[in-house]
Amino acid sequence: MMMSRTNDEIFSLRSLAMNRAEARRNLKLDTAATRERLKPSNLVAEAKSKAADRVGDAGRKATKGLKAHPAITATVAATAALIAMRRPIARLIANQKKSPSDQIEE
Repeated sequence: MMMSRTNDEIFSLRSLAMNRAEARRNLKLDTAATRERLKPSNLVAEAKSKAADRVGDAGRKATKGLKAHPAITATVAATAALIAMRRPIARLIANQKKSPSDQIEE
């Protein structure tokens, strides 16, 4: 009976040692993977990739919105164009010379 108890303890200790060795190997692998991921160049590449995905998603949503509401889109575009061109249009109107028929009527 004494021998089997000692064998059980030995097997238990051996199993524990194997589990610890495997845990150490896993920790080393995880640490190496984390170091690789946290390199500045890899972080920049990951950030660029995520930003590109977000921009692409936003573009697809915008395109769907434009296709779903073409009248509103045209109205907004025309309004934006008028706002952008308000000063050149105002200058054109202010600088417009009177035609000869306008001068005769005065």
